Amino acid sequence: MGSFRLFKEQNSNFWRYFWKYSQVIILVQLIINFILVPALSVLTNWVLALGGIKYVSYTNLLSILTKRPLVFIGLIVILLLILLLVFSQFALVLISFQAIKSQANLRWRDYLKTIFKEITSLPFKAFGFFLLYFLIITPFAGIGFSSNLLSKVKVPEFLLDWLFTEHLPFGIALVIIYLAIFYIGVRWLFVLPLMIFDNRRIKNAIHQSWSMTRNRTIHYLVTFLYIFIVITVFSYLLFGIILAGQWGFDHISTVSFPIAIVNLTLVQFINILISLYATSMSALLILSETKTQYVYNPRKNRSHKWFWMILAVATIFSFMSYDTMYFKGWLMERPATISHRGVDDKNGVQNSIAALKLTSKLKPSYIEMDIQETKDHQYVVYHDNTLKALAGINKRPSQMTLAQLQSVVIHENGKSAHIASFDDYLATATKLHQKLLVEYKPVRGNSDEFVENFAKKYGHQLKKNGDMVHSLKYSYIEQSKKDMPNVPADYILSFNLTGVPISDADGFTMEYTTLNSSFVDGAHAINKKVYAWTVNDTSAMSQMMFLDVDGIITDNLSDLKSKIRRNFDQAGYSKRIYNYILQMQNPF
Repeated sequence: MGSFRLFKEQNSNFWRYFWKYSQVIILVQLIINFILVPALSVLTNWVLALGGIKYVSYTNLLSILTKRPLVFIGLIVILLLILLLVFSQFALVLISFQAIKSQANLRWRDYLKTIFKEITSLPFKAFGFFLLYFLIITPFAGIGFSSNLLSKVKVPEFLLDWLFTEHLPFGIALVIIYLAIFYIGVRWLFVLPLMIFDNRRIKNAIHQSWSMTRNRTIHYLVTFLYIFIVITVFSYLLFGIILAGQWGFDHISTVSFPIAIVNLTLVQFINILISLYATSMSALLILSETKTQYVYNPRKNRSHKWFWMILAVATIFSFMSYDTMYFKGWLMERPATISHRGVDDKNGVQNSIAALKLTSKLKPSYIEMDIQETKDHQYVVYHDNTLKALAGINKRPSQMTLAQLQSVVIHENGKSAHIASFDDYLATATKLHQKLLVEYKPVRGNSDEFVENFAKKYGHQLKKNGDMVHSLKYSYIEQSKKDMPNVPADYILSFNLTGVPISDADGFTMEYTTLNSSFVDGAHAINKKVYAWTVNDTSAMSQMMFLDVDGIITDNLSDLKSKIRRNFDQAGYSKRIYNYILQMQNPF
């Protein structure tokens, strides 16, 4: 009952000062999204440009550190700046909310003076703590109290799949680590307010928060669970009513379109309200043990009604304009359908000619497949670094000749096949009029002339067929563009930290869980295509279509093609609103 009482108190507090809390959150998010995030992006690109670095990824971090130390230092400084800004964001929200709770009539400059005082008193070692603290507290507080400045801090889904399918002990260890982080997040819940309001040192604040949450971990977890339940029920109820109403109006052609615009605008405003509620309730719970009170200032502040009226009108206009373009189909196009490793729903052995023949019957735009170099410098169609998983042979393809590899039988999905040479695979695809997306695998054993020799041998046929190539190794893409300028070459990004890379590539293959609209729009602005991989969930497929990616790589090609038909050929307005709800992110 204590958890419900705490939830009820903070819920009442939220609705009592709803408008004041909302103003704080909206203004903070506007500053972050329209000033700080663009400024940090420009600053990062400027630092990289000064050092002649085109992109930042795990593949070149060591090279930047050893060959461009000043660039590395510059990136570290930007990281420290981001941590300061995140601290400032959290501090500003907490200070403002505490002042509102105290009914203190403070001005913005009072808040900013307090934050400046907190920042200038921080010791350098605090940055290391903040990096750890925000990485721990942000996922826990993802119910609402989070920061777009840390929006890219996430574990890509492909890495999770790899851990749980091929290295289960590491996957279990990751789950244990996540649970530990979650537990620490609860125990550190009051560290930030203790530092801000009680002027505690980091070590003392951690100790005090740990003491305050002793034997109360479940209490706070259940309270956050109440928030989650309220948000979920509220969302399902209101969105369900809107969808049901729109489904009814879809049968009345004269009014279905304007009603759809009104309903989608309502969905967008409800999403804003949910975001405001979640953020406010999370902040209020973090402040629930804070005793600091601000002295009431009787002066009368300007209400800035004109600012909020203009912002509201501009928001409604932008929403309705966006909704019109969305329903008219001007914001998204059919994505290319790409079969990952040439299979569809486990219909064969990956990268095998048998699977290629079966999957090509579904007429995908491309079949994606992998190539490596053999011991005798030929090309074999194979993905893994070794033959162990599929053939039980603890050798790399580069340690065997093509003839030896072609005699190896590999097993997957209850089926068996021989390893294929690229000559045979390409000849089969050409005969079937099936385009390929060839991945250069950057594995140990490839020669320095891996891409150059490949281009000489196959470049003409790839161009004739309309095939493409991509790779995780950027030097392979540079070489491919040099030797096969008319064959599109895309750079694979498992995650991205610095926005759209400055690249000679024709596009980017991006791990879909770290893909967002700003990346897609930024890539399209410079005429680069974006392909999402590996998207197997149907809801995620709709989300990627909504982001207007140019292609979707999947293991479930039939599901993808069916989803495209439903979204583009059979979708009424209610279905499109439903798709929007599925992919809906924080509107700020």
